[in-house]
Amino acid sequence: MRFVTLTSPPDAELAEKWNAFLSTARYATHYTTPNYFIDPYVRGARFAVLATDDADNIAAVATGVRDGDALTCGMFSRPQTVFGNNIAPDAAAAALLDGLNAVGGGRALVELFTWESMPEFAGRGMTTRVSGDTTSIVVLDLAVGADALFAGFSQTRRNELRKGIKQQLVEVKELETDEELAELYSIHCDWNARKGNVPADIEQMKIAIRQRENRRVFIAKVEGQTVAGSFYRFCPGGVVEYAANFSMPEYQKLRPNDLIGWHAIQWACSEGFTHFSMGGAHLFLRRFGGQIVTTFRYRRDGSRFRSHDLRENARDLGSQAFQKLPTTFRNGVRRILAR
Repeated sequence: MRFVTLTSPPDAELAEKWNAFLSTARYATHYTTPNYFIDPYVRGARFAVLATDDADNIAAVATGVRDGDALTCGMFSRPQTVFGNNIAPDAAAAALLDGLNAVGGGRALVELFTWESMPEFAGRGMTTRVSGDTTSIVVLDLAVGADALFAGFSQTRRNELRKGIKQQLVEVKELETDEELAELYSIHCDWNARKGNVPADIEQMKIAIRQRENRRVFIAKVEGQTVAGSFYRFCPGGVVEYAANFSMPEYQKLRPNDLIGWHAIQWACSEGFTHFSMGGAHLFLRRFGGQIVTTFRYRRDGSRFRSHDLRENARDLGSQAFQKLPTTFRNGVRRILAR
């Protein structure tokens, strides 16, 4: 098996072959599509590695970014490695790693995140780490249909949705107008100010909204005013991913985010996607039911003294020590850091 490496968008012929591969692959996401190269929110020097068989059929894809001495293909909440069905996984894994070596040019750190266990990577000298309580993902199997998914929501979520639908105070729709965009961007800026974060540039948001082949933005409106919005990425026929949400705190009692989530799930079922990834597993997301999926990281630290692994182990120890501190102290530290 061979490999193809890319650092810019593929030509039309390769893009067509790539998309055809994704249409039959398991857990195909937006960031494993050719359009990864034009997504406005990706930071860093992008690359893709395609593993191909002797007939030039694509068997696996990994996308990622080069940053300093590291190549990174996704994260626990967003794996960016996908394999085809009925392929030789050992040969495909070897081709991906050879391609990453070619892209990296000897970079010390290589990380791949996958949806499923890949012992083929571990067998090539890569260490394995499994996602934990804070890094696993709630995933809905859309094949069961919207009604069955609703029945699997928590009782609290079902009650909140029924109440919100009955009140008819919140309208959920796709973002369409410049006025709606301006209102949502204002909410986005306010949300980031409260969190101490730097907001995205409005031009990034405009580009994302126009990329309807891989994105949707659904908003909630009350009396004609936009009060919340959620962003979703997807690979056609594959996985929909909950990417971001911004909302006005004074309208939370009307449950706009719950209603947007339910609307997006219904839309995903009607459009024939396979899975719906919540992008995390905190309580708000777990109330949508589904399964908490464990993802995997495969890492090769070739730095001197394995410095990346040493730093990560130190962070882990620090985090464990922090969790043992009194709750009031931990909450105080979080408040200070959030300023």
